[in-house]
Amino acid sequence: MNNIFLETCRIFFDKNSIKDLLWLIVGLVSIFTFANVMMPDWPFIFFAAAMVFISSLYRFVMVDKDFASDDVKMVTRKDALNFVVGKNAFVLSFSISIFIVVIISSSIFDASFLNINFLIEILTYSFFVLGSENIIYIFHNKSVEGYTSGSKRDEIEDIKIGIENFKDQIPSLIMICFLLFFVIGFRPNIYFSFFYYTACMGTLIYFKKKA
Repeated sequence: MNNIFLETCRIFFDKNSIKDLLWLIVGLVSIFTFANVMMPDWPFIFFAAAMVFISSLYRFVMVDKDFASDDVKMVTRKDALNFVVGKNAFVLSFSISIFIVVIISSSIFDASFLNINFLIEILTYSFFVLGSENIIYIFHNKSVEGYTSGSKRDEIEDIKIGIENFKDQIPSLIMICFLLFFVIGFRPNIYFSFFYYTACMGTLIYFKKKA
């Protein structure tokens, strides 16, 4: 059985793109910290942005050509469980790590932000987003071109890739709008969201084994 989690980490943290990744992490932490500290009365905005980030990260490690071409070589029907669990574990690990740093950095400005309930709330919405993304992937799994790393970039090519990536993200954005309307207003229980997440992940595993 191939270790999809470690292989995803290897590609994601590739030494040739580590500088770009570090800038991305700094930018994400800064933006989320700013939103958390400066707009405490508008948690809707923070959680909407968090859901878009988690959704984008999932799509990236699932359909970006660098990941998808490597997955084709490694994944068989027998590896369906390892593939789905490994990919989901990576997305959860990376995104929750980012939000833990955000909570800590926010607490520098106000100690009340150092709150486990806030992290649980983030996990709740993360489970809903990832669960839905697993279902979307069953029907929408065509690989897409990724951006090249480094400072020397072809701007026209980057724009084309950006447009294609936006098109790929449309089903996910529709799903997030749906979740924002039905989920955030009801403030769901984390146990229900985890049940939803595991059910959706199990559904993707079933379809991967049948493919």
